[in-house]
Amino acid sequence: MNELKQLGRYQLLRVLGRGAMGLVYEGVDPKLNRRVAVKVILTSRIDAEQRADYSARFIQEAQAVARLNHPNIVTVYDFGEEHGIAYLVMELIAGEELGNYFDENQAFSLDFTLVDSVRMTCELLNAVAYAHQHGVIHRDIKPANVMLGTQLRVKLTDFGVACLTSAATDEAGAMVGTPSYMSPEQIAGRGAGPQSDIFAVGIILYQFLTSQKPFRGQGLFALQQKILYEQPVLPSLLSPSLDPVFDRIVLRALAKRPEDRYADANAFRDELQRALDGENIAPDTTMPPRVQGVNPFLSAPAATFATSMATAPSVATAWRPAPDDGDPDATRILPFPAGIGIDIDIDATIVAPALRDAGR
Repeated sequence: MNELKQLGRYQLLRVLGRGAMGLVYEGVDPKLNRRVAVKVILTSRIDAEQRADYSARFIQEAQAVARLNHPNIVTVYDFGEEHGIAYLVMELIAGEELGNYFDENQAFSLDFTLVDSVRMTCELLNAVAYAHQHGVIHRDIKPANVMLGTQLRVKLTDFGVACLTSAATDEAGAMVGTPSYMSPEQIAGRGAGPQSDIFAVGIILYQFLTSQKPFRGQGLFALQQKILYEQPVLPSLLSPSLDPVFDRIVLRALAKRPEDRYADANAFRDELQRALDGENIAPDTTMPPRVQGVNPFLSAPAATFATSMATAPSVATAWRPAPDDGDPDATRILPFPAGIGIDIDIDATIVAPALRDAGR
């Protein structure tokens, strides 16, 4: 693509970020004399079928965010297409991705206090609750999609793989999201519902509290096994000064079964705030009922953990990932199964067709 200088009435000043399929520019709306962010998609490297799918998702993002007017969600101003290039015009947020604060390779560092961590998680949950109340499931909540603006205020961004609640069951069998932040049901291809977003926020809360992810593995297959079958180390064991009440909150958000998580984002937020305020939270109201019981994602309902690990069909066998040496902030569309063998980044967004269509 030649260097773009203008789309519609919007003047493009510089590239703010890029992924495998798109670019985000800083731009100017001359009519309102307002700085904006302009997101475009690059389709030159994909076939016609994928191009149509990506264009549809781009329109879907515009429509999803356009219905959301909330201080913790990025605002969409305009959408258009010019010379075959679709673009989305959004508010320009002066700040950093949350992912940059979590990245140990960054030149700067910032130690969040517990109060900061809870406040930002609650702001994120406010955004998630509002989206869910308006029928939108994000499906790709991760630090790279959370902007911290002035005074570290949260803005949830990138609804590129969001779906409407009414259509969520239609995509059961598809793998959509970012592997490091996928819920068990997303990995298993059972579709993403509101509780999948809650699971992803639970992972971010764990990172706030411990400075590490709850599930880590060498490659995609190992990571999926951790998310499906293992419980994370309690945050208070990694951060000894942390009140164990936060362990119970994190474990409930990260429960394997969607129905064992918080009923909604508001319930998650309220309990987190009560914990910060020092209120008593009884273990029997927050601990998942089956933390040590049968895992619903193991193949045999009555199987023990050990035997199930040996007999459970692997949901990841079709992927056979190569070493994770890609850009951790890149967004990718992974053809399935034609994409087998390419490098798969566990921190990159994946949109894959249903497993049942992959010859399994």
